[in-house]
Amino acid sequence: MSEKNQKSLFNSNRTIVWVFICAVLVAGLLLILPLYMQNCLSKLYLKSQDLSYKIGQLQRERTLQELEINKLSSLENLSVFADSVGLDLNGVPTKVRVTGAQ
Repeated sequence: MSEKNQKSLFNSNRTIVWVFICAVLVAGLLLILPLYMQNCLSKLYLKSQDLSYKIGQLQRERTLQELEINKLSSLENLSVFADSVGLDLNGVPTKVRVTGAQ
């Protein structure tokens, strides 16, 4: 009977050691997990800030292009209007002589 007691005692000691090792590993993971999550969150904030900066730059470029398009289209409309009225703004200018003022 002493052999059975020794075997069960050996098995129970091994079990206690494994449980202790598992508990230490779980405690370590629980202590490291918040730090890991904080690092991931910091990376996401940095990426979000970088993307918002790029969005601002792209919106600025888009607005500048829209202004340029509006400017060109308004000149184009003026040119069409001048041609339809007969002002001929694109032709060679003619000198106008003022009469009566000498």
